[in-house]
Amino acid sequence: MTIYVRCLKNRILFGDDAAGNFAPHLISGRVYKVVPPEKNDRDMLRVIDGSGEDYLYPKNYFEPFVSDSTAASESVTVHLDPYLKGILHAEAIAARKSISALLRDWIDERLDLPAAA
Repeated sequence: MTIYVRCLKNRILFGDDAAGNFAPHLISGRVYKVVPPEKNDRDMLRVIDGSGEDYLYPKNYFEPFVSDSTAASESVTVHLDPYLKGILHAEAIAARKSISALLRDWIDERLDLPAAA
């Protein structure tokens, strides 16, 4: 199962440097994908950051990202050409679902997303 985490902080502290520097590819509040640990990762978390590469970060930089089914839903807009829209409409009718439900199912089938809480 794929694990996701939310970034809590993106300051890198070195020694007594209280101000710290920002980790250039982490944004507080953003969700990142965790990669399975490698042999010498110790107590660090291997995360695919904003650079698109996986790097090690302290575990306390993140919190688990879990579904909150009580939260308001987000929306995504998909622009389709008339041909593809017609096919999706026909497939949705055949499956007795809305186009939105058909697309949600498609995403769920193709991504290794964690189960909703």
